Amino acid sequence: MGQTKTLKNQIRMIDPQPGPVTAQPAAPPKSLEESMAEYKALLNSVPEAIIRKAWFTMAHLILQPGSKVVEMGCSEGAMIFAMAVMNPDYHFIGVDYDRHLIRQARDLYQLKNLEFICGDIGQNVIPENSVDAIINSFILHEIYTQSHCNEKMVESIVENHFRMLRPDGLLFIRDFSLPEHAYVLLEMPDEPSYPERGIFGLSEPELLIQYSEKARPLEDPAHRGFYLDELPPRFPQTRLFRLPYKWAYEFILRKDDREYWEEELQKEYAFLTERDMRRMLKACDARLLYTAPHWDQQIVKARFEKKFKLFDENGKMMGNPPTSFITLAQKVGEKKSLLLTERKPARTPNRTIRVTAMRDEIGGRIQDVVSRDQETIEILPYRIVEGNRLSLFVHDGLPRGLVNAVPRNGPNIDGKRWSGHMTEAIALPHDVFETLKPGDTKSTFNFAREFLGLKIVPGKDMEDGPGFYPAPDHIDEHIQTKYLQVQEQQGPISLRHAMPEITGFSSEGKIREVDAQRVLNAIGIGLIPNSRLEIQILALYEKLGIPYEAWADCPLGLMTEEPEETTRLAEIVEKLAQRDNRFREIRGTAGQIKTAHSVFVDEGQIKGGITGLASREMEFILREDQSQNTAVILPLTKSLNGEVMAGIIEDYLPVPQRYKGNGYIVDCPSMPLPKEITNFELARKYIADKFEVPLDCVSRMGESYFSHVGLTPQRIYPFAVSTAGVKGWMKSGRGGRGRYAPLSKLWKMIYGSNSTSFLWTAAYAIKMTAGMNSVHSPAATFSVKLADAKSIPVGLKAANISKSPSSPASTYSRDA
Repeated sequence: MGQTKTLKNQIRMIDPQPGPVTAQPAAPPKSLEESMAEYKALLNSVPEAIIRKAWFTMAHLILQPGSKVVEMGCSEGAMIFAMAVMNPDYHFIGVDYDRHLIRQARDLYQLKNLEFICGDIGQNVIPENSVDAIINSFILHEIYTQSHCNEKMVESIVENHFRMLRPDGLLFIRDFSLPEHAYVLLEMPDEPSYPERGIFGLSEPELLIQYSEKARPLEDPAHRGFYLDELPPRFPQTRLFRLPYKWAYEFILRKDDREYWEEELQKEYAFLTERDMRRMLKACDARLLYTAPHWDQQIVKARFEKKFKLFDENGKMMGNPPTSFITLAQKVGEKKSLLLTERKPARTPNRTIRVTAMRDEIGGRIQDVVSRDQETIEILPYRIVEGNRLSLFVHDGLPRGLVNAVPRNGPNIDGKRWSGHMTEAIALPHDVFETLKPGDTKSTFNFAREFLGLKIVPGKDMEDGPGFYPAPDHIDEHIQTKYLQVQEQQGPISLRHAMPEITGFSSEGKIREVDAQRVLNAIGIGLIPNSRLEIQILALYEKLGIPYEAWADCPLGLMTEEPEETTRLAEIVEKLAQRDNRFREIRGTAGQIKTAHSVFVDEGQIKGGITGLASREMEFILREDQSQNTAVILPLTKSLNGEVMAGIIEDYLPVPQRYKGNGYIVDCPSMPLPKEITNFELARKYIADKFEVPLDCVSRMGESYFSHVGLTPQRIYPFAVSTAGVKGWMKSGRGGRGRYAPLSKLWKMIYGSNSTSFLWTAAYAIKMTAGMNSVHSPAATFSVKLADAKSIPVGLKAANISKSPSSPASTYSRDA
């Protein structure tokens, strides 16, 4: 089935340039620089938005070289061609029932790793157990509409697709999700309308009225339309309507695609709720690795912002509706773990978590600190493969039940959900590293064989990486990173040593080799909510001098202003070297932290029914009387000389003092989001008020992540704020002195132990500004840059980011 030409393609389709695009990706793999040059040439005829869509789709699929990937309903083949160009080590198959489109695709797009098949995606067009991934991108609602709104037909096709997958294969679905709300209020500007000009002359309120009379895919006119009631306006020059949320959503998705209005009028986009989708996939023995509403920021800015407002029936502002909904399901079969979730409170007391109060003897502040008898080092074994690409061995599928803890004091703002099977660096207890002797490669060889199941490259020793404080104000843990260059290993490796916090479930995961760039991509789109892993990978790239691809988007412009409070990197380094033992332990606690103890269940499917495969008790922490949602904000401005400046907090905290005899730390401003904040628009308004800036000066900056998922379900939501004031910028939030520092210098602190949120935020901001010359504005963001170049955005390259693991970097460069 062909794709239609509306928002669900995230573009208005542009016809490819005439003539075939022919390429034969060479083996062995090319270097990144060579690949990027080839991308530019091959993708020159493909619309920019199609390239973005192709990259976004493939960022969800971390597969092994040689994997087979099928796109169902590939239409004329532009997206699968872009996917094949950017992933030459996979084999792609495009399927569509339209012979004309398939003929066109075969003529236009010719690659060694790409083929097209004409066939009905509802039939056995692909043999069973034969492919590693199937992509259904904006196609299920087409099936639903063409089958006269038959959900059973959709379920049958999805079941058939699962049969085509090999064990552990992935099904990626991108479509629309039916809203759970019943009725909403839709407010729009009251603009002039010119009905004599036809559909293009109608104002949006008048278009909505017309749509309410004609909508629905059924051919019987008596069944068309939906309930719409116009209410008195709240403000002059606006119009207010009450209608079902489903139809408000349908209208919002299509109102700007008037060229295809009549063609799309007979279709229903949103027909399954998230709950319906989960039920349908569970019937296929599927593990729902990830589900999430997705907001394409370019679409939101161009089509949603200042175009309408949504309210619930009580008048509370709702957030922008998602531009699509993402589902990633894995074929795992019976008696395999499908979902880890909190079931009930445990009746036994806490045993491993301690809360201690620490007093700042200089400032008088009292801070509760959590500790447990666990010191962890995380290790990333790696290989440098053909084409100068980086390959990693990671712990894949490790159980993290806290991602599905019962919500407390705050909603799930971005709606993301995971199965609980995560990807992280390999964690080992600190004491096992005591067997290592510096410079003794034999002890390293024995260590790798015993604890990792890997063989080191002869002559290689353990290398130091960055250190992290997951929460330097209240979690008494410091996580050190190690790197080790190893030899090739066939297939996944059974875990040799499991940390106590992940034992007791039906599976502890495996060690698997993956492409480092693909892991970065998966983190970038929110599939892997692990900021620490991203920093560890970026630091390894910098250490090895290997370039990487940086995809980052933050639609925010900066004003030029000279901050009054600034600091230099040398001043920060000097403060880090000083001794400062201001914190002292005192009796009792300050009541800031609450410990929790619950039973978590590992669910699986047996004979068609969901059952518990295993369970265990877990202890974790919550912030007392605070939301589990925390905003981390990076204030950004531009000095008079054009340098991008980032706002930082200089503070003294108890945890760094214990590990390095000095509590001084650099961090980003942060604040808990009140539980009344239920969506991103309310979060932006809240932050804008705290920083005393207009709403347009606040933007999301990347996806949410967990601060320390082994100990707390706390989620971090990163934002950027421009024109945040030159004197102090924040009315309230965590203490510390606010100053500005050159953004390009902050990344040099990667090998100094710092807050995870600070390192991640600095890294993302630098990725965001990579290659922008002296301009940091929407004109230099991802979309325009890619539209001009038709190439993968340039990555950062800093081969000499640090002369030694313990010293700040002496060199920083950007690969132009």
